[in-house]
Amino acid sequence: MSRRLYPHNRVRYWYAYELEEICALFSDKGLHIQTVRKWISKGGLKTVGAGKPALVFGHNLITFLKRHNSRNKCKTVFREFYCVKCHDSRPIYQNKVRVVHEGKYIKLCGLCRSCKTLMFKSYKLADYPAIKRTFCVVDVLELYDCSDSTDKTHIHVEELKRPSESVQGELFHV
Repeated sequence: MSRRLYPHNRVRYWYAYELEEICALFSDKGLHIQTVRKWISKGGLKTVGAGKPALVFGHNLITFLKRHNSRNKCKTVFREFYCVKCHDSRPIYQNKVRVVHEGKYIKLCGLCRSCKTLMFKSYKLADYPAIKRTFCVVDVLELYDCSDSTDKTHIHVEELKRPSESVQGELFHV
């Protein structure tokens, strides 16, 4: 199963939690009690004493979750994307990207230089001039430089012939 991120802002700082209460906090994430016990046995999560039931202070749980969530994160610079297959930030193959506009953001798609896997990264709409300077934009699905939307225009109009219509109408045109 994949590694999950547990939001630390659900935890109260000055509260002592039992293991079942920690699982109830993150029930939507599917946190199992054995996972919490594994966190304790590996020495990452500190408990209050050695008594039963095991209690965990909220501030200890918050620091553990922050450390747990930040592990294996990778910072990328402006011109690099995160490759899921390589598990590292990689430059784009031939510096060519495809641009897709999604609301207030621009989603760029390119290939990994080492394994040729598709990589995606989102940028702000204000970063589009810097994207044009940095990357070789191969395909733009919408035009950003013009004020009018062009997604509803038909550049190549093809006549549609419907097979259910009769041909008699074409024979008697005057």
